[in-house]
Amino acid sequence: MRIVKNFSLKKSFASAKTEYIKWICDSRMIILAVLLIFIYNFAIEPLLENAEIMGEPLNILEPFIAISNSGAILMIIPLVFLTLIADFPRIDTNTVFYIARVGRINWLSGQIIKLILMAISFLAVIFLGAVIPMLNKGFWYNGWSNVATQFSSLYPEKSGSFGVQLLPENLYNQLSVYAAAVQSYLLVFAYLMIIGLILLSFSLVKKKTAGFVICAAIISLGTALCSVNTSLMWAMPMANSIIWLHYTKYFRQPIMSLTFSICYLVIFIAVLIIFCYFAIRKFNYDNVSEINN
Repeated sequence: MRIVKNFSLKKSFASAKTEYIKWICDSRMIILAVLLIFIYNFAIEPLLENAEIMGEPLNILEPFIAISNSGAILMIIPLVFLTLIADFPRIDTNTVFYIARVGRINWLSGQIIKLILMAISFLAVIFLGAVIPMLNKGFWYNGWSNVATQFSSLYPEKSGSFGVQLLPENLYNQLSVYAAAVQSYLLVFAYLMIIGLILLSFSLVKKKTAGFVICAAIISLGTALCSVNTSLMWAMPMANSIIWLHYTKYFRQPIMSLTFSICYLVIFIAVLIIFCYFAIRKFNYDNVSEINN
């Protein structure tokens, strides 16, 4: 009741807005441009090459779906996001006075809102980076292109190419394009939220460096387990955020229920948020240098 009483949505949003603008203007955003170039060369270009070979257009959303379901790219995306939010939550001498003025709960709520905005906008840039190059080269329809569904059968000698593997049968035999795009965005968003909340949680107990290392370890371990396709991968956020891993190539019976993954990600996020609200009550920000270690 005390938390609810002290909470102010207006102050929380004002805090989030101020810090979000600072984040957008950070010079590290140049890394995002490098990521988009990497994504284009690594994912979009191979799909366009297949489309050119077939003389058929791609669905405009297919490159984004491919990006969101590639194990290699889904290792890079969280690592880049982690780099961009490495100083989250940013606490310096001025921040200490700001926390005292707006209140601990409102400051923490502002940090969570800021994290939501960062994750949404980060993925939005990736989405636009995948869609914009396709605007004059593809079509917009809730159906998979012939390039995705028929390329490997028409060109069996190229069936093992990376461009074909980007859109496996587990996707186009099981889901519509719109469903795959929306679910991919939301699941990867949840994955990024977990990374940010872990960083926030460890900062509140003055173990920020340990939190950064654990985030990197979760990303690396998740990638490794997914690459060997072991059942242990479902203990990691990464596997639960990749849609095609949930399905076989042809049968509707899922390997792992998507409901399980949604519950896993939501509960993970909820537990971290609850922990943060308990930790902020005991948070001592007298020593700024200790907080940022």
